[in-house]
Amino acid sequence: MSYSEFEARIRKIAVLPIVLPKSVSFCIDVIGALAEGGATGIEIVLRSKDALPAIEAGRKTFPAMVFGAGTVLTPAQYDAAVAAGADFAISPGFAPELVAYAASRPVPLIPGVQTATEVIAARSAGAALLKFYPSEPAGGTAVLSDYGNVFPDVSFMPSGKIDLHLLPGYSALRNVASVGGTWMYTKAGELLPRERISSVMKQSLQAMERGE
Repeated sequence: MSYSEFEARIRKIAVLPIVLPKSVSFCIDVIGALAEGGATGIEIVLRSKDALPAIEAGRKTFPAMVFGAGTVLTPAQYDAAVAAGADFAISPGFAPELVAYAASRPVPLIPGVQTATEVIAARSAGAALLKFYPSEPAGGTAVLSDYGNVFPDVSFMPSGKIDLHLLPGYSALRNVASVGGTWMYTKAGELLPRERISSVMKQSLQAMERGE
C-alpha cells in the first residue's frame, strides 16, 4: 500500500484510538466498544508482550477493522508487527534506517516528527504522511497550521494529550489526516464503561466531520 493509498484510508478513519495492551482480552473488549461507536481503525502500541497477540486476535475478531502497530522502533519490531497482521506501523520519531527499511515493503511505516527539520528529513526520505507527536506539548494546531503553509504536500496524524474538546481545531486543518489518542476509552487512567466508550467514540467522529 502506497502512502497516498494509506492516507486516503486513514482520512476516512478520521479518529484513531490508541489502545494500550494490558491483555489480549482487554484489547478485544475495548475494540468491541469502540467499534460500536463507529471506529474503523485501531492502533495497538508495542509496549507489552500482549501487543502482537492482540493485533492477531483483533484481526480475527474484527476483520473489517484497520489495525496499526504503534511505538515501532526497530526493523525487527516492524517485521513482527507485519507478521501479526498490522496494516500499518507508526514510530514516535524519525529513524532514517527504519524508514528506509520499510520503504521497499508493502506495509507503510509512519514516522514521527516534531520540528521542521524532522519534517524536511522525513519528506526527503519519501514519507509524506507523518505522526506529529506529542502533539499538544509540541504546539498542537498552532504548529500544524504553520506546517500546512510551509509543507503543503505533507499530512499529519497528530496524537499526544489530545482530548474530545480539541478535535474541532484539528478537523479544521486540511493537513491533518486523522487524530489519535486514548480519550475515547479511558479517563484519568480508568477504563470508561462500555456504553460510555461507544458514546465518546461516536462524539469524536462527529467532531471530526468536515463535510467532505
